[in-house]
Amino acid sequence: MRYKALLAFTAACALFAGTQAQTWYEQGDAGDLPETAQSTGSGALTEIQGTLETNDVDMYAIYITDPASFSASTVGGATWDTQLFLFDADGKGIVAEDDTGGLQSTINNANNCIPGPGVYYLAITRYNKDPLGCNDGGLWSSNDNNCPNGPESTSRVASWTTSTTAAGTYTIFLTGVAGANAGDPADCPPFEGWDETANGGGDAGDLPGTAQIVTLPDQTPCQSPVNRIRGDLEADGVDMYVICITDPASFVASTVGSAGFDTQLWLFNCDGTGVAFNDDSTGTQSTLDNSSGCITHSGTYLLAISRYNRDAVDANGSLIWNNSPFTGVRCPDGPGATNPIAGWTGTTSAGGTYQIQLQGAYFVSAQGCEGGGGCEGDVNNDGRVDDADLLEVLFNFGCFGFCGPSDVNEDGYVDDADLLIVLFNFGCGA
Repeated sequence: MRYKALLAFTAACALFAGTQAQTWYEQGDAGDLPETAQSTGSGALTEIQGTLETNDVDMYAIYITDPASFSASTVGGATWDTQLFLFDADGKGIVAEDDTGGLQSTINNANNCIPGPGVYYLAITRYNKDPLGCNDGGLWSSNDNNCPNGPESTSRVASWTTSTTAAGTYTIFLTGVAGANAGDPADCPPFEGWDETANGGGDAGDLPGTAQIVTLPDQTPCQSPVNRIRGDLEADGVDMYVICITDPASFVASTVGSAGFDTQLWLFNCDGTGVAFNDDSTGTQSTLDNSSGCITHSGTYLLAISRYNRDAVDANGSLIWNNSPFTGVRCPDGPGATNPIAGWTGTTSAGGTYQIQLQGAYFVSAQGCEGGGGCEGDVNNDGRVDDADLLEVLFNFGCFGFCGPSDVNEDGYVDDADLLIVLFNFGCGA
């Protein structure tokens, strides 16, 4: 009898404990996306406690039992500038808040953003680390306990903007919430463009010899357009890419609306000499085009992005472009204007993710600046062998030593042999 009573008592205690309100303590480091979010057990949940490291986002799976009574708040639970974000079971934005009063945050269903009970993902960040969608656009343009209102308001969360310092400990106070297990929302659709990591295999280099070659086996060099380049700038980082431009008048590269930091865009010839530069076109974002006539011919080029004020210099440390003016597209105008790039000057903090939106830009061959667009004799790397290539060889006829791409057979001379290669392949790629 005593044994049965003990079992009944133990079972009752277990049931009682399972229904009691609880605090969830972060176990290890909670992930920053739904697929890496931390589960929070079961039963009523009144608090989540954790720690934010440098550049950190902590995300937790929760179950909202009653949207009308739901709230999540850091008021009184943190000493630093918090932000709270709520996502649905598919990772799509629901509601976000930055400052309730002072620097702390509270989200609830005051604006009827939460459609009903169910599994959600609750994220905490330090200001100003915000969620981005599958195409690197913001899910929210403002965080005032409101539904998503950014350029990618209907997207799932895919990444986060901006670098942040370590914040420290936090407590999120909860009502109307129970613990939940994290699920596995659908991935973003494949990125339509060039991704520095997914396509390029890692960090793009910052000089012509280490630039990332924008090439894919199913894309025809100088004929298949590339509409976007996506990457991530680390501290003091510069990313350089090899692209093809077939019509300078139609070429545009822009970070407007697709970067969360002060960008600079640069265009170089394959030999490293400068072509065009823009710092600010809209706010602190950059746009390169041929409005200043700096791009004089079609061909293969080097496109680079840096954070202000990391600037291109020659072997003597001289600026290839002057620091000002800040607006407008400029041809090289610095003391090192005629020299090839040899490095970068100026220190910068990490910029974070970016997209360069492109028009009139194309994939190149796997050989990049050495590839000639896939046609032997394509001196200017525009994907075809025509009068422009013939003229390049004729203008450099008789050159010896380092003669650049006009030395088609790379024997140290521009002579009849190079001319014959162009003539034999005349019309290729046209």
